[in-house]
Amino acid sequence: MKSNPNNELAGVILAAFKASGLSVKRLAVESGVPYASAHGFIAGQRDVALGTAARLCKTLGLQLTARKARIRK
Repeated sequence: MKSNPNNELAGVILAAFKASGLSVKRLAVESGVPYASAHGFIAGQRDVALGTAARLCKTLGLQLTARKARIRK
């Protein structure tokens, strides 16, 4: 089974959110992400878009960086 980078990213963001002590509303306000988007993501009802992930990461003190893809033969 392949690992999904979106699931890995979501897991890191969710862990940082839980550790932050912020409410979803406060996270939305501080990150500039609409409340419905933040709530849907935190509740596991929607995937997070890259731009949204970048704003959430910045607010949570995380740095979003690209990594080289491995090409398997």
